[in-house]
Amino acid sequence: MIGLIRRYQSLDGAGRRLVIEAAFLMAFVWLGLRIVHYARLRRLLDRYAAARSTRVPPGATERIRRAIAAVARRRRSATCLVQALAADVMLRRRGVACELCIGVRILPDTRMPLEAHAWVECDGAVAVGAIEHLSTFHVLTPARRLP
Repeated sequence: MIGLIRRYQSLDGAGRRLVIEAAFLMAFVWLGLRIVHYARLRRLLDRYAAARSTRVPPGATERIRRAIAAVARRRRSATCLVQALAADVMLRRRGVACELCIGVRILPDTRMPLEAHAWVECDGAVAVGAIEHLSTFHVLTPARRLP
């Protein structure tokens, strides 16, 4: 616990704000996925993303990726969908063009024949949610207007 506090204190002000925002958004998304319809949650998140942040830290994509990963390591409830939705909102608030992708793939000869995954892409590269064999997933969500 002390190491965690020291790491947090070693961050600059912008880094601290990103970690706090990531923690808040991931908790909000987790709860929202359980109590409202997905479409309603997306509208709420879109409204938050539309309130653009005036402070855009240099290397925003990488810093947001690290903030999401840091919070996710400490929360078992941080599924790929929770992380991707939070990262998508944080990036769009800062004017970074990104795309939320939700995909599925079929796993033959396994107990669970269907696997799903969510990730965020920026400029054709995976910003949040990179996993091995990501290219084997079939994307279900259509491209959206960005940012």
